[in-house]
Amino acid sequence: MITLTPLSSSAASSSSTEPVCYLLQLDEARILLDMGQRDFRSSAAQTSWHYEEKVKELAPTLSLVLLSHSPTNYLSLYPYARARWGLTCPVYATQPTVEMGRVVCLSEVESWRSECAVNGPEEGAVEGEAKGSNKNKGKRPLRGPFVPTAEEVHEAFDWIKAIRYNQPLHLGGDLSHLLLTPFPSGHTLGGTLFKIRSPTSGTVLYAVGINHTSERHLDGMVGGQNGPTGYAEGVLRPDLLIVEGGRSEVVNPKRRERETALLDLVTSTLHSGHSVLLPCDPSPRLLELLILLDQHWTFKLTSAQKKPRQTQQPQGSDAWPYPLCLVSRTGQDMVAFARSLIEWMGGVVKETGGEGVVGDLSATKGKKRKGRGAAAALASEYGALDFRHVQCFATPGDLLQTYPSMRPKLVLAIPPTMSHGPSRFLFTAMANTEGNVVLLTSRSEAGTLARELYERWEKNQEDAAKWGHGRIGKIAFLDGQLEVQMDSKVPLSGAELEERLDAERLQKEREAAHQAAVDRSRRMLEADDLDSDSDSEGSEAGDADGIVIQRRGADTANANAYAGENEDVRTMSFDIYVKGQQMRVGRGAAGEMARFRMFPFLERKGRKVDAYGEGLDIGQWVRKGREIEEEGETEEVREAKKRKEEEEEKQKVPPEPPSKYVTEPIALELRASIFFVDMEGLHDGQSIKTIISDLQPRKLIVVRSTSDSTSSLVKSLVSTAGLTKDIFTPSTDEKIKIGEHVQSYSITLGDSISAGLAKKWSKFEGYEVAMIDGKIAFAPGSTVPVLETSDRVKPLPVEAIDSDSNEKKPGEVVEMTTTGAGAGAGAVTEEPAAQTSAEDGGGQVKSEPEEPLAATQPTEVEDVNSAIQSEPERQPLKPAETVAPSSSAMKTTLPTSLFIGTLRLTSLKSRLSNLTPSIPSEFAGEGILLCGPGILALTEQNQGDDNDDTKKKSKSKGGVVAVKKVGEGGVVLEGTVGRVWDIVRREVQGALARVDAA
Repeated sequence: MITLTPLSSSAASSSSTEPVCYLLQLDEARILLDMGQRDFRSSAAQTSWHYEEKVKELAPTLSLVLLSHSPTNYLSLYPYARARWGLTCPVYATQPTVEMGRVVCLSEVESWRSECAVNGPEEGAVEGEAKGSNKNKGKRPLRGPFVPTAEEVHEAFDWIKAIRYNQPLHLGGDLSHLLLTPFPSGHTLGGTLFKIRSPTSGTVLYAVGINHTSERHLDGMVGGQNGPTGYAEGVLRPDLLIVEGGRSEVVNPKRRERETALLDLVTSTLHSGHSVLLPCDPSPRLLELLILLDQHWTFKLTSAQKKPRQTQQPQGSDAWPYPLCLVSRTGQDMVAFARSLIEWMGGVVKETGGEGVVGDLSATKGKKRKGRGAAAALASEYGALDFRHVQCFATPGDLLQTYPSMRPKLVLAIPPTMSHGPSRFLFTAMANTEGNVVLLTSRSEAGTLARELYERWEKNQEDAAKWGHGRIGKIAFLDGQLEVQMDSKVPLSGAELEERLDAERLQKEREAAHQAAVDRSRRMLEADDLDSDSDSEGSEAGDADGIVIQRRGADTANANAYAGENEDVRTMSFDIYVKGQQMRVGRGAAGEMARFRMFPFLERKGRKVDAYGEGLDIGQWVRKGREIEEEGETEEVREAKKRKEEEEEKQKVPPEPPSKYVTEPIALELRASIFFVDMEGLHDGQSIKTIISDLQPRKLIVVRSTSDSTSSLVKSLVSTAGLTKDIFTPSTDEKIKIGEHVQSYSITLGDSISAGLAKKWSKFEGYEVAMIDGKIAFAPGSTVPVLETSDRVKPLPVEAIDSDSNEKKPGEVVEMTTTGAGAGAGAVTEEPAAQTSAEDGGGQVKSEPEEPLAATQPTEVEDVNSAIQSEPERQPLKPAETVAPSSSAMKTTLPTSLFIGTLRLTSLKSRLSNLTPSIPSEFAGEGILLCGPGILALTEQNQGDDNDDTKKKSKSKGGVVAVKKVGEGGVVLEGTVGRVWDIVRREVQGALARVDAA
């Protein structure tokens, strides 16, 4: 049973910018597919957090979490749920997704916390919850944004288990029956298609965020692998395919056109003496832009060096003096992680990066270096990931201090939404200068500054040039005013600073006083313990009703033992038992009794002597051990320890000065220009339809789409011949149930059958199948039936039945079987035959009596699902008689072989064309494929060249074999027997799983 519930990004009314999260219930497992979050500013502005509340409710009950991509809308809620919502189940993702996701979350968290105040972890209830009978009474509702700390981000991503592409993973624990296999999906580094196989429910393929085309740093979706369609065979024919349909009406321009438009705009803007601001994400798609721009800078510099030096050059003596800047707190970490993940990349990076380039660079001077394309030109051990022209800055202040505002430059700043961080600050600094350009590479999330700018650009475009119509738009000019709310964290000064320092000083004094009180109490307890020991050893006599302790004066010698340094004991107050601070109560004429304050009570269990009565001095042993360690250290060890301490001192973050969070609205006079080019690296409408058609799923669920896009995609898929019609389009929180609950039964193959199956297994869609013939028997004391060959299950003579134990009645049929796990050893069982009820679903199978051993009949198969009918006119069994099978249980002869699978004529055509020599084939109609060299002559004949030469050519070139699909799963081959016939027949059979008879 498969159940899918979209918690966000459904197929009804969602957009591509919503967080991605789906609950997949597979058998008894509860699997969460991705766990994204909105932009922090957009989340803070919304009024309903139904999605986050649902995730919080499900977090403790989940069995598994799968993270497919590293952008924020796929995984940024995971660290918060892991730290504060009780998410403890296993989490799986590829190694690039783990590292790049860590960079993305850290960048977002640090940027937001540096500008906006973040509340502490929300409490589950307010005061009064414990008093109320209703558990939900007093619950505080969730309120975003949900921003974890940097430590929580590191801890959460350290918990993730990294997996590799194309490697099946057997899950453990309650998920031991599931098989998880990741496949590359394109779009982002480490992007994954998750294939989950259940033995009872089938195969589920989760394909969200896919790109079929190769890019500069990535290959396409499971591309370049075996299979007639270019995809890995493991992803073909899934029982359920979960795919996004939001871009089903989008037409992407060619990648070369988009890159050319972007580089031309950057070049023209820099030559005009102005700057370009390019908002980008912290990691997933930033690599593609960095590789493209860094190669463009290399090309410009190389071209300038080849040209003769001109007398006048703008911007100094350098022909290309424009800096390429990246403003990100995690930019250096992202580049370092990317260089360690070259094996996961493709495209230019795979060609230029790696040890081959290092070998070329380290070649001797006398040898001629062998060029390896772009790798030799880049001349770096990292190839395309060298980024020689990229300069990283942590803050916008560092950038402006190095390159003033008026100097032309290209600045990549995070985040792409411009809702906070460097991109928002730099936009306010550059938008009021005419000639500057804001270059957007994604439409960003609704309700953000970047989305508002994109909408302004789209209003100035023609209908044919708008996004999704296959054309590159034109640059648009911004005008008017725009109010931007700027958040910042500023140091305190003046009276506010003094007030904060006074408050901190009072807090430190209170903490010091509390610590002093704790230390004083500890000293008093230790001194009290020593005094009590000496008193118990020195005096044994006492009052009959209790020990009378005299009051000690303030001037006694032992009084100062309870006081701290320079502390007067007369001014001390005690709330625990202390000698000298007691009052006496009269107890008649017998005397007085001392009453002490006895709460709290602390029982000391420490031992002051060892087993031999010698006193223990722990401090002496500690000092001696330290001295021994210091004596054994060499000078190198001391220097290394000293250097380590110095490095730790340098790495210590100095305490931040007292500061406050300030929100200031700024009215901007917009004079810059805006341009948009799609660089998200996602599929378009025609691609997703082709991908679904190639994968051939049995059932399909469309998610992450709008209602219009969903309708268009479903209409197109329904009209496609040979594609499934079981298409589901769930809305948010709507449960889609695939399949029904089935009863599974276990059966054990006996040694007589399993020994002969070694060479009879045939592979079919990841399974291994074989045909067997046998009879079911039950071993004594076992509930699992055993399947043995027919000659091993022999009838038992009726004389062996104890007539006293069971009395047979007229009309009752008795089944007798002998079962054995060894060679012939068996136990006798006797039970009445019963009809198989419909409630059991045909799962209860009874063994029929055997025919005499002397019979020489061919091997036959029994219909195990048919019931054994009891006829009233039958007489009780007599000795030496056997029961013949009833007429209702007719036996059918076993076929010689069986072919399992579905023949696809397009795949057959591809297989024939890949042979050596290839066999041409053409479609002659729906369900008919003509194969063989003779179809070339038939083509000429159809064109009107009908003469004797054509007929002779047809005979000389070979015959034609027609492959027809008839009925439900029927295949017919027509043609002349010969070489072509044999080849086509072999390929047809090779596309199916052949199961030979037992």
